Amino acid sequence: MAERVEVDPDRVDGVAEIAGDIRDRLSGIAGRARAAVSAGQAAWGDDEFGSKFADGDEGFVAGSRNMATGTDNLSSSFGNLVQGLTEAAQNLRLMEQRNTGRF
Repeated sequence: MAERVEVDPDRVDGVAEIAGDIRDRLSGIAGRARAAVSAGQAAWGDDEFGSKFADGDEGFVAGSRNMATGTDNLSSSFGNLVQGLTEAAQNLRLMEQRNTGRF
């Protein structure tokens, strides 16, 4: 015989809220990283040493942009999770209302 399964829509909403906070934090991190790289004169200077550090496919600027893009993508994934959890909680409540009306 199958075990009993119970889902509490309020707890699902709580998890969605936590995931939303994570999404927002990740988005903020990506924004701050982008701002730090694009803010005025670079801290590493414009000499040969600074150029080696910052420029090119494996330089600091490209790496920072890649990190910000990856963090944005992760933030977007958490946004999708929030949407899915919120819809699931709504559907569970609706199903409960419909089933309650039958008995």
